[in-house]
Amino acid sequence: MSKSSIYSTFRCWVISAGLVLLLGARSLAADHPGMQPTRPGPNVLLICVDDLRCELGCYGVNGIQTPNLDRLAAESRRFERHYVQVAACGPSRCTLLTGRRENRSWDVWGAERKLTAAPAQPVSFADLFRRHGYRTASIGKVSHQPGGTMPSEYAVHQVPFSWDVATGPTGTWRNPWRAFFAYAGGKAYNRVIREVKNETPRLPYESADVDDDGYADGLTAQLAIDQLRDLTKRDEPFLLAVGFFKPHLPFNAPKKYWDLYDRDKIPAAPWPKPPRNLTTPLPLHDSYEPTSHYHWPGGKGNVSHDEGRSLKHGYWAAVSYVDAQIGKLLDEYRRLGLEEDTIVVLWSDHGWQLGDYGIWGKFTNYEWALRSPLMIRAPGMAQPGKAARGIVETIDVYPTLADLCGLAAPADLPGVSIRPLVEDPNRTGKNGAMSTVSRGGHFGRTLRTDRYRLVQWENVKTRKTVLVELYDHETDPLETENVALERPEVVERLLTQSHLNRN
Repeated sequence: MSKSSIYSTFRCWVISAGLVLLLGARSLAADHPGMQPTRPGPNVLLICVDDLRCELGCYGVNGIQTPNLDRLAAESRRFERHYVQVAACGPSRCTLLTGRRENRSWDVWGAERKLTAAPAQPVSFADLFRRHGYRTASIGKVSHQPGGTMPSEYAVHQVPFSWDVATGPTGTWRNPWRAFFAYAGGKAYNRVIREVKNETPRLPYESADVDDDGYADGLTAQLAIDQLRDLTKRDEPFLLAVGFFKPHLPFNAPKKYWDLYDRDKIPAAPWPKPPRNLTTPLPLHDSYEPTSHYHWPGGKGNVSHDEGRSLKHGYWAAVSYVDAQIGKLLDEYRRLGLEEDTIVVLWSDHGWQLGDYGIWGKFTNYEWALRSPLMIRAPGMAQPGKAARGIVETIDVYPTLADLCGLAAPADLPGVSIRPLVEDPNRTGKNGAMSTVSRGGHFGRTLRTDRYRLVQWENVKTRKTVLVELYDHETDPLETENVALERPEVVERLLTQSHLNRN
């Protein structure tokens, strides 16, 4: 197939591929209808972690210290190939909560917030659970707003009709946005965020000698524990969603977590150069978050080897810090005896490139950004601790939670219940995962199948394809070489969907 034929076919394929993935995935759930609980519940504890890539001990990474997440993984079904639909915080959280694909917005509920009565269809899975008698609470960053409420009064819920309680820590930082970008001693900074942009410029990392509540996630853990205790005293089942801020920038964590690591022994990115055979730098970006949202002496886009080591040291410290806070919450969950009637889900909104391809940040269509941790612990599950290799997507979380709790999710959701994989990790999973990103007047779509990642970049105005990428994970798991033009027969098979047929 010629280059022009590939480009012209891809756009048509990308629309129909979603249907193929959906139909293939539907067969995964068709043989397992949602159970009908014989008592109220089970409860759900959803833990959301910001910017956490699969750089954990339980995902096979040596050196990083994450004992609490590793313990949860040993009790759960850990999904090795979970993909988000957008490698950006707000849109990814919209897909989680709504179960809808290709959400490009940080806030999709503007119209619903103007309503005085709930619409016919739930606006989120929390809305669905609340309609079925669940007490629902959101602590920290679950939707894009750090406390689940809209500034400046912080009284209106970002996701309407969904939470009985929506709040976040403030402490000495005075409001949730300042707490999200917290530095020690009540300080805060981010150059592009209205609430903190006029404060003293600071580096994108800090290691103050403070206790865990010297940064906001320590307060989030305590708020969540208090809420969990309150919920267990009530008669109705509960859905508690807890969103921790770290390891999102700034990489600020108490000094004791920085001291866990020798900076010079933390491994650098295995492939710090752009993928080979890119005819345009469009898939890449200039590490804008750490180098332009914060004080950065080297200037925008310039991260030296030494500065990169400091950034990765900060990221690992922030991961260990948030691991400890999650551990406190899980310890309370166990102390309260909730293991037998509470589903635990740990999810991250996307990964983060730590110098991979020379990029520091998210917002790409590569594996490092789109793959993120997902763990589900269901009471009485078989083979806890055994990982599932099947491909799953963030849009599957909504129907899965509904299925596990015996609730009927909206029939038009594009995702499917992955309960079969929770119960049997050897199941095949989905045909592939579809994700998107937009940049510089272009829109990128990607399909990750069992073996390949295929990416198309299209000019939004002209609708012309400017680049196709193909990466072979069997021979190139780091996605270091674009082989689209070298393997037109593979691209053609993907485009005609024959390669996507389930085994």
